[in-house]
Amino acid sequence: MVKDNDSLQNIVQKAIELGVSDAKIIPAKAVCVEERFARMCESPQCSNYGLSINCPPHVMKTDEFKKSLSKYDHALIFKIDAPTDMLLSEDRRVIARLVHEISATIEKLAVEAGYKNSKGFAAGSCKRIFCEEHAKCKVLEDGSECLFPDSARPSMSGLGVNFNELTKTIGWQFNKITKETDPDEVPMGMLAGMVLIGRGEKR
Repeated sequence: MVKDNDSLQNIVQKAIELGVSDAKIIPAKAVCVEERFARMCESPQCSNYGLSINCPPHVMKTDEFKKSLSKYDHALIFKIDAPTDMLLSEDRRVIARLVHEISATIEKLAVEAGYKNSKGFAAGSCKRIFCEEHAKCKVLEDGSECLFPDSARPSMSGLGVNFNELTKTIGWQFNKITKETDPDEVPMGMLAGMVLIGRGEKR
């Protein structure tokens, strides 16, 4: 167990070195998943709905994802704090891309550390972030390979992750940023990612 804890803390330290504002390890079973959050992608329909293989309706269904949590031991949750006015501008995509890339990197580091059953997730549509210049997601368009398999990760909200409850579990203050948010009243927000970590398949 000591060795396991050391290994996990080393991954957390690597996440900090990659530029995250904070990162925490929690039990995978503590990740709150609710179908109503995935449904929000559809109604009122998110502008990213159906655009990529990593967003609804193409991602794993909520019930299936919830059951899959039993295959993992831990969840590493990380965030990048950013000014609200930045999150309400085109700069949001720059931060979201970083979240995807860090999630993918942490996933790789976890696998290299012996946690072969690890999977990264992120905030935001990979289509908008990586393939804006393409008319359609290549995977959905003709079944070809993803153009950014080493970076693009599934949407956390699209899988039904209740991020508000997640931040309560971790102890982070969470301010939901919408188009109506006044940056003077809520000066800071965040984008986050998650990596589920496990040593092997469980039944």
